[in-house]
Amino acid sequence: MNKWMYPLLVAVLIVFISGCSSKANKDTKSKDEKKALVIAYDRDAETLNHIKTSDYHNALTYIFDKLVSRDNDFNFHPGLAEKWETSEDGLKWTFYLKKNVTFHDGSKLTAHDVKWTIDTIKDPETASPAQSEFEPIKEIVVEDDHTLSILLDKPYPNLLFRLSSTAAGIISKDAYEKCGDEYGSKYAIGTGPYKLKEWIKGDKIVLEKNPDYEWGPEWMENNGKPLIGEIVMKMIPEENLRMMELEAGNVHIVRDLTPTMMGSIEKNADIEIFTGGAPRLGYLAFPTDKEPFNDVKVRRALNHAINKKEIIDHVFRGHAEVAHGYLPPILKEEYYEGSEKDGYEYNVEKAKQLLKEAGYGDGLTLNLAAENASNYGRLAEVLQAQLLEVGIKTDIQLYESSSYTDMLKEGKQELFLRMYGWQNADILDWFLSSKQFPFPNHSRWQDQKTDDLIQAAEQVPTWEERVKGYHEVQKYLIEQAVWVPIYIPSNSIAVRKEVQNFKFDPIAPDYNDGVYME
Repeated sequence: MNKWMYPLLVAVLIVFISGCSSKANKDTKSKDEKKALVIAYDRDAETLNHIKTSDYHNALTYIFDKLVSRDNDFNFHPGLAEKWETSEDGLKWTFYLKKNVTFHDGSKLTAHDVKWTIDTIKDPETASPAQSEFEPIKEIVVEDDHTLSILLDKPYPNLLFRLSSTAAGIISKDAYEKCGDEYGSKYAIGTGPYKLKEWIKGDKIVLEKNPDYEWGPEWMENNGKPLIGEIVMKMIPEENLRMMELEAGNVHIVRDLTPTMMGSIEKNADIEIFTGGAPRLGYLAFPTDKEPFNDVKVRRALNHAINKKEIIDHVFRGHAEVAHGYLPPILKEEYYEGSEKDGYEYNVEKAKQLLKEAGYGDGLTLNLAAENASNYGRLAEVLQAQLLEVGIKTDIQLYESSSYTDMLKEGKQELFLRMYGWQNADILDWFLSSKQFPFPNHSRWQDQKTDDLIQAAEQVPTWEERVKGYHEVQKYLIEQAVWVPIYIPSNSIAVRKEVQNFKFDPIAPDYNDGVYME
C-alpha cells in the first residue's frame, strides 16, 4: 500500500480540452455545481488506470461504470448492460448494452469497448493484477454494437461479481490508446457520473459531475444522476489533522474512523457518525509450513488462547464484532452459519494441554509482527499478554506498510496480524489456495483438500451450489485452524450536516445516489 508524505512537492495535472480529455461542459454552472463535497483520505491513489493496479482508489468508482451494478446489500442489478441472459449449460452469457451511453470525451460506448477492456486485462503482456479474476472467460464475441457474448470453458456463477467490481470498469479503447502513458495520471475517461478534472499528486483528486449522465442504475435515486457539482478527494495523512479539518468545516466527510477519532467528535452537533457492518476481517496468522505451526494442535492452541471479547472491549472500545470464521457475516449467503459452533472458545487450559500434546509443554518464544499503526500496535500488546498466559512469549515487531509486505513475501514471518476487506468468498482462494503461494498466500497454506474444495465451489453451474461449496471450504479451514479469526471492524464514517440525504454503504458511498449539499 503506497503512503504519501504530506505535503509533497506536487505536479498539477489538469485535464485540458483535447482529443484525450473529458468533453467540455458548456452548460451554465447551476447552484448545485458550485458546491463541492470534500472528503479526507489518509493516502493518495497509486494510479487512476485500474487495469494497471490492484490498489483501487474510490475515485475509480465514480469515473467508471461497469456492466453490472451492486446495491448496498450486494445484490446485482443492470449497469451499462440493461439485461443479460445465460445459456442452460452456464457457458454463454449474453449482455445487452444500454444505448446512447457516452464516454467523458463524447464518444459512444459500444460492445467493442467492453471486449477491449476485458481482453486487455486478460492479456498476459498487460501484466494486470486483475488478470486471474477474468481467467475463466474463454472468449468475448461482439454480436453487434450493443450486444456481446461472454463464453466460458466451465460454469462460473461468480461472473456477475467480477463484472461489477472496480477492476471491470469499462474504458474507451480509442481514448486509452490515444492517451498512452498519461492515461491514469493526467487522463481517466469512463462513462461514470463524475469526470476527472484534475489530480494534484499528494494533495487532491478533483472530480466534476458529468452533466450528460442519464444511464445510472435504477436502484439509485433519480437513476444516479449526480447533484453535487464537484467532489474533492483531499489527501490528509495525519489522523489529528483530518479531524481538525472536519470540525472546522473544511472537510465534509472522514472515512474509516478509529475509536479514538470517534471519541473526539461524537458530541459535535454538526457531525453525524454513520456506523454499519463491513466486509472486513482481522486475524492472527502464521506460516503453516514451518514448525511449530505445521502442527494442527499448535494452531488450535493459538485459537483457544485468544480472548476476542477482551480485544473488542479494550482495543476497539466496542466498535467491532468477534470473528468466528473466515468470512464476515455481512456476506449473508456465503458466510458459514456454523462458524461459531465449529470454532474455538477462549480456554487457557485447553490451549496449554494442546501445546503439551504437541511437545511444547515448556512453552514457545515467537516473534509477533504487525504494521506500525495505532490499532495494530495496541492489538499486538493485548495478544502478547494473552499468549503469555498459555506459555507463549512474544517479541513485538512493528513495520511500515511496504516493509511489512516485503517481510511476508520473503517468508520471514512467524506470528503476524492482518486484515482483509473484500465482498466475496473468493478471497479465500486469494489467500489460501496453493496457486497463490508464497504471496498473497502469506500463511503458506498448501493443502490439496483446500484446493479441491475451492476449485469445486468455483466450477459448479449455479450460485446456490457455489455458496454451499464455500460453506464446506470454511468448515474445513476452521477444523484445520489455518488462521485465528479475531475481529470484524465496524465501518464508521463522519459526515457533516451540510451533506444531505447521505446513505451508508459498507464499501464506498454512492455520492450520486441523491446526495446533495445543503
